[in-house]
Amino acid sequence: MTLTCWRMPAIVLALTVTGATVGCGNSSTATDGPAAGGTGGTGGTGGTAGSAGTGGTAGTGGKGGTAGSAGTGGTGGTGGTAGSAGTGGTAGTGGTGGTAGSAGTGGTAGTGGTGGTAGSAGGPSCKSLAAKCGPVGTASCCESAVVPEGTFYRSFDGVTYTDNSNPATVSAFGLDTYEITVGRFRAFVAEGGGTQAKPPAAGSGANPKLAASGWDAAWNASLSADTAALKAAVKCNAKFQTWTDTAGNNEQRPINCVNWFEAFAFCIWDGGRLPTEAEWNYAASGGSEQRVYPWSSPPSSTTIDEAYASYLVDANKLCFGDGVAGCTLADLIFAGTKPQGNGRWGHADLEGNVQEWTLDWFATYPTPCSDCANLAAGSYRVVRGGCFDDIPSDLLSSHRFNYFSPSYRDNGLGARCARTP
Repeated sequence: MTLTCWRMPAIVLALTVTGATVGCGNSSTATDGPAAGGTGGTGGTGGTAGSAGTGGTAGTGGKGGTAGSAGTGGTGGTGGTAGSAGTGGTAGTGGTGGTAGSAGTGGTAGTGGTGGTAGSAGGPSCKSLAAKCGPVGTASCCESAVVPEGTFYRSFDGVTYTDNSNPATVSAFGLDTYEITVGRFRAFVAEGGGTQAKPPAAGSGANPKLAASGWDAAWNASLSADTAALKAAVKCNAKFQTWTDTAGNNEQRPINCVNWFEAFAFCIWDGGRLPTEAEWNYAASGGSEQRVYPWSSPPSSTTIDEAYASYLVDANKLCFGDGVAGCTLADLIFAGTKPQGNGRWGHADLEGNVQEWTLDWFATYPTPCSDCANLAAGSYRVVRGGCFDDIPSDLLSSHRFNYFSPSYRDNGLGARCARTP
């Protein structure tokens, strides 16, 4: 029997009062400083460069050459007067003068910044998909952001979870800004993905830091036989399923009703993998900040309301992601439309909307942990992040869900992909 994420308000009332768990079953962004060049050239009144550089919106010479106001022959320095185009995108590694100019080699973003490196994930799922995610519906649904390396305590925030006996070190990794949307999943289905007829290659989707963490050919049998069977399988709840056989109004909503095998297969097809539980927890906790919720500022803040996430607010509002009391499909909100709830590195909907599959089997945390994961087969895969009808305690960054077999489907279950930066 397929379980569902939604339940009757009377049950919600009781469980909310008691506090019990309810609910659902590389481009980059840089902060660039001034560049190394000066305001003038090395010689006379003219230079060798023209009014345009080699590429983007700024030339390779910045605003001037290396010394005086004149170059070796023309009207500019040896690098020209900056040019109207540079070698890169709209933001580069330099400032207003010198070797980078106002555009450099980094594409649409630089390599640094305090929030990781935001850009396009580069997978095929957005190849023909309009940019309609984010707060105003103009961002690519395939954006990804790099989470920098660091050390933190798993399932610890110092406020609601106070056991700091599980430290972990995580290498830098990419994590998609948004949950997998219906539109992205549709491209996967259209190519026959997620089926026994077109399974992932054995060993693909491995975490480069973890041996034997890729796809196991034995899992092929757990995929749907063909595309028709997969389409039928992701219609797990008539009221809340987001999949439609033809493109419609749900393309920017998170895909739900996917099991662990389909989530992993999608991420592999899209050039990524599933995040480990430690990686997911690290991103949601803001790394060493150990945030109570992904958006908590200061990190110890326990503030939560409907501005931050789509979740079960209280016994009166119930699900309130769409701003209307009661639980409906509209509470599975378009990806990234509550930016106030973004995590430290810009990831949207880490809590609420849909829960997310991770790579790990549920077990006691492995210790010591340096890019670790529980890979020994067990009964349940770890799920993180609360869904649209989960109560606040389920949305804590430290909370683990431990009762989902890898074949389980639920209208509150989805995923997001991790990537090698």
